Amino acid sequence: MAQKSTVTPTPIAKVHAPGNRKRGRTLLLIAAGLVAGIAGGAFAIRMLVPPGEPEPAKEPQRQPAEILPREEPVEISTRMRPGEWTEESLQAHVEDYQRRIRDMGAKESQIVTNVERTETGAARVVVSWDRARD
Repeated sequence: MAQKSTVTPTPIAKVHAPGNRKRGRTLLLIAAGLVAGIAGGAFAIRMLVPPGEPEPAKEPQRQPAEILPREEPVEISTRMRPGEWTEESLQAHVEDYQRRIRDMGAKESQIVTNVERTETGAARVVVSWDRARD
C-alpha cells in the first residue's frame, strides 16, 4: 500500500521593509539616474560642438557665366573594346555625346566628332566643342 506523505509548506521569507521606504528609495534612484543621464548628455554635446564664431548669413553663390576659359575645348570621349559595341550602339554614343555638348551651349558648327575604328575591332569616339569655331 502506498503511504500518504504529508508535505508541509515551507514558510516564505519576508523581507522587512517599511511600506513607503522601499518605494521611495526606488523612485529616488530612478530620478538620480535620469538626472545623471541628462547631465551627461548635455556635457557630451557641449564637448562635441565647441563654441565658435556664429555662422555668417549664407548668400547664394552665383555660378560663373562660363566655367572654362573661352579658348579651352570641351571633350567627351570613350574607348570600346572589340565585341563591346555594334554600329547601332556606336551611333547612339555619338548622338548622346553630341547632345551633351549641345546642352552645354555649343552651336552645331562648333561640334567636332571623330570616330576611329581599329583593325582589332575596337572603337574610339571623341566629340568635342571647338570654341574657336563660329
